Amino acid sequence: MKFTLVSLLIPTAAEAFAPTSSSRHGVRSSLNAAATDEFVVGILGDLHIDPRKMEDYGVGKSHFSPIFDEAKSDGKGVAVVSLGDLGESKNCDHNPESDSELFAGTTQCHEMAAEFLGSFGVPYDVVGGNHDLEGLDEFETDEENLAMYLKAHGKDTAHFCREVADKTLLVGMGSTVFRDAVYTSHEVTIDQEQIDWFENLVQTHPAEEGWKIFVFTHAPPNGSGLRVLQENHVVNGCCWLNHSNEKQCQKFINLVREHRCIKVCLLGC
Repeated sequence: MKFTLVSLLIPTAAEAFAPTSSSRHGVRSSLNAAATDEFVVGILGDLHIDPRKMEDYGVGKSHFSPIFDEAKSDGKGVAVVSLGDLGESKNCDHNPESDSELFAGTTQCHEMAAEFLGSFGVPYDVVGGNHDLEGLDEFETDEENLAMYLKAHGKDTAHFCREVADKTLLVGMGSTVFRDAVYTSHEVTIDQEQIDWFENLVQTHPAEEGWKIFVFTHAPPNGSGLRVLQENHVVNGCCWLNHSNEKQCQKFINLVREHRCIKVCLLGC
């Protein structure tokens, strides 16, 4: 297997995604007829898009484009994965009727993010971060906010699975709770339906049969050893996936340890 991971982090930071054909496993596919086990994945960290600073994102995109163009011409599978937190969590002069509305989590935010991510010219997927359902002035409930987020990005569910090369899956899970969080609203909460789906996926795609799975989430699994903004996230109880639910929190790292098909976990925060 030969692959390339290309990452983009913009700290300041059309054609929207159209679902590609399903593979024989019922997942989205980025397989090219000439491709076997070679692929290129562009990984975008927390974009925190600010509509007043889009020139910065254009510069970042220009770094990716030639890499993707070369990979496509070589017949490799190509995809983009965004690790969530798509919009800036502040007022960005985006709503003339409000001087306090946060940009993150709004319809305008996700439609702008979808246009940007779709403009790379390759299939993209996204996992929801702790700011992606933060459209508090626009939506009354998490369900309403989540439905808009899914629609904007052409998603049926908060999770995704894409076959980017032969027996090689890009798998992501996103947060589905903000207002209804038991403790802190900024905990990245992967609901039980996604957890069950992920467990079934890794069980049915074993390493012994040649499967390779790359996992994408916004926050890291507890037990990974990754240190992230300790003074804020740990104190807040939102450092790791499902931080405040001990059983669910342990589940992710246990699945990683048990299933050798999981090759790497890639995270925002």
